[in-house]
Amino acid sequence: MTTETPKTRAAPRPKKMAVADSPAPSAPGRTAGPRLRDKEQTARRQLLLAAARRLLRKGGAQAVTMRAVADEVGVSTTVVYGFFQDKATLITQAVDGDLKRFAHHLERAVQEASSPADSLHRVAQAYVTFGTAHPQSYRLMFMEPRPASAIENSSIEFGNASEDAYALARALVEGLLAGQAVPIDERTIEMAAQMFWEMVHGITSLRISSDDDPWFHRLPVVEHVERMVRIFIAGLLHDIGSSASAK
Repeated sequence: MTTETPKTRAAPRPKKMAVADSPAPSAPGRTAGPRLRDKEQTARRQLLLAAARRLLRKGGAQAVTMRAVADEVGVSTTVVYGFFQDKATLITQAVDGDLKRFAHHLERAVQEASSPADSLHRVAQAYVTFGTAHPQSYRLMFMEPRPASAIENSSIEFGNASEDAYALARALVEGLLAGQAVPIDERTIEMAAQMFWEMVHGITSLRISSDDDPWFHRLPVVEHVERMVRIFIAGLLHDIGSSASAK
């Protein structure tokens, strides 16, 4: 992963129209027109994103085309291209809202953590709770294949733990490893963070897709997550300690 912060794409602003006999700059009506048009542009953009989300839920990324979104809202494809440069950008920004809500949920969960290990336990429970409580949203975020889009095309600030959920998880893993007696390199931090992320995604996606599977008895999810994280932390710290001793 890179650590650069992407630029956020903003919806295009309409050009100001020339108005005869414009009032003095201090007149309150001078900015009413542009402000209203800005609100209309924002509202239209939200309609397009909502349409893309509906299509994603119905038929996946293949169902989302610029034409399909335009037809759903009742506008021309030119209007859609005025807000989103391509399908990948449109889909990315359609899912950004879910990802931000998810990141905020995880961030709130760790605010009262008493230790780095407690933070990982709390964020894992919050992760699974959000996913199982909002399965449609979780599928859109992490289970529905979608075209890759450049980081700068997302409205999420890369690396900002308040918006980027993986950045939060990585920071928590780094905090855990920072307490060890041996120096930890970036590759080890990244490897551990990805293992943690894949672990909580695995249990969440399985609970969503096959929680009623009759072929085996599932543990209560809270107990399952608590034990899983405890084993992850113990195994990770043991592995790091063993590697340091072998040097």
